[in-house]
Amino acid sequence: MTGPSLTFLGAAGRVTGSCTLVEWGEQRVLLDFGMIQGESDAEELNRRLPQIDVGALHALVLTHGHLDHSGRAPLLAPAGFVGPILGHAATLEIAELVWRDAVRLSGQKSEEPLYTDDEVGRARALMRPLRYDERADIGELSLTLFDAGHILGSSHVLIERQGRRLLFSGDVGVMNTPIIRDPTLAWDAPVEAVVIESTYGDRRHRGREETVEEFAAIIEEAVRHRGMVLIPAFAIGRTQEIVFHLRSMMERGRIPEVPVLLDSPMGERATDIYRRHGECYDPETREMIRDGRLPLTFPALRRIVNADQSRAIRDQRPPAIVIAGSGMCSGGRILHHLRNFLGRDNTTVVFVGFQGHGTLGRRLVDGETSISIHGEPVEVKARIATLNGFSAHADQPALVEWARRIPGPPAKWLVNHGEPAAAEGLRQALTQAGLGGAEAVEEGKAYGI
Repeated sequence: MTGPSLTFLGAAGRVTGSCTLVEWGEQRVLLDFGMIQGESDAEELNRRLPQIDVGALHALVLTHGHLDHSGRAPLLAPAGFVGPILGHAATLEIAELVWRDAVRLSGQKSEEPLYTDDEVGRARALMRPLRYDERADIGELSLTLFDAGHILGSSHVLIERQGRRLLFSGDVGVMNTPIIRDPTLAWDAPVEAVVIESTYGDRRHRGREETVEEFAAIIEEAVRHRGMVLIPAFAIGRTQEIVFHLRSMMERGRIPEVPVLLDSPMGERATDIYRRHGECYDPETREMIRDGRLPLTFPALRRIVNADQSRAIRDQRPPAIVIAGSGMCSGGRILHHLRNFLGRDNTTVVFVGFQGHGTLGRRLVDGETSISIHGEPVEVKARIATLNGFSAHADQPALVEWARRIPGPPAKWLVNHGEPAAAEGLRQALTQAGLGGAEAVEEGKAYGI
């Protein structure tokens, strides 16, 4: 019997551009097809299809809808791919939202967009939504999705053939993340190999409760100084978690009730998807809803609908909290809020996510006192705060614990989706934990199982 072969076409030695080719028997399956981000030649790399026969693929499987996992999928149909595109129903909705936004942004940055709305429509027509724990057949292969707890609809992917099993972690979430369920930790049988992500494979996160308390203290101080709080937030996952925590803190009286302005059209559309998929909620959120307490709605929350309302925030009487994209301040409505409020010493900018090298967000975190926004110089007098405990990726101890729960241990661990130091850190941790042989994968290399 021919064994499986895995070729890592992205997210090997880097965090973005996830793409793995699975060849097993007569079947060819692509796991994720994400955009490369944060590199000087990213646009060129994203336009370049991998050296594979796209028309011979039997399926594309999306572990979740984030751009770095799904963003290049609309390129496949014009190259001969006939589907299907498989993923949890929430993942496919989020992916389409991400693709439509990518068309808009690509059109702003380039005369030739990466793909068009029509090509997004072709990809949408190939979608086949799945439920968790539902087996789907791809020729001789069977596929099952399990909740990964990263964002709504995120999945671990189990692929089986004639009694042999491979497991792909996708992005492993953090235990006790609000709204969504925890990553799957119960498995019914051993697997031969696991592909495991390593975004934070060499780090330990601060605790969630400690982070929320620090968040509350930052807001209290800003309110005391009657200042604006600006929160650059990623539209999918992070925005919903921040809204949840603000609602909870105000409901408990931990922070004063001040206006919360959600100025993120994409974040609002993503929140609508969250509201539609209650099957992904954790028990605590389900109980809230049964009690009539909606987790993503509260009296102080105001949704900013159009550009005129967004511009009017410059005249908002403080204190108030503004949540806007993009999360790394590389574009979006957060830029004009920063331009309007960075020069005030009673403003607080709270970064709640990773800031990539070279981004405006990273420069602010690193302490630059003068920046340029839309070609205008801006003096930075605001307080810059960073909360590192809101990550949606498991840290090294959590990844090792997730790995321990898999019966076996597996014959092989393949470590991907991490910078070299993070991948090597997790490789060493898995080995030291006695879980078997582990290898940090190389891009373009095929691994036989």
